[in-house]
Amino acid sequence: MSKANIVLNHGTLAVSGQLSRHSVAHIKNSEYVNWFAHGAINVDLSKVSKADTAGLAWLFYLLEQAAHHSCQLSFSNIPEKLTKLITLSGVDGLLPIKCD
Repeated sequence: MSKANIVLNHGTLAVSGQLSRHSVAHIKNSEYVNWFAHGAINVDLSKVSKADTAGLAWLFYLLEQAAHHSCQLSFSNIPEKLTKLITLSGVDGLLPIKCD
């Protein structure tokens, strides 16, 4: 079974594994409150091995949840395949991507 592993460490939410319709369905809503208790969070996607449109939608859901909790959210280390999916989906520029 595909799985996404998510670990919060010092303001960085490290996501690894797969962001797919199968894996995002298993992320517990109760975890969001803990993630967004900080003023700002960077979501590091460098270890995401696969993402589909459900995974991309989940990133936008994170943005919505962060705004609801008054937390500034940014994304970094976007894998090339996810960058292509963002472009193909026509949502370029809608995610706050942090350039290193």
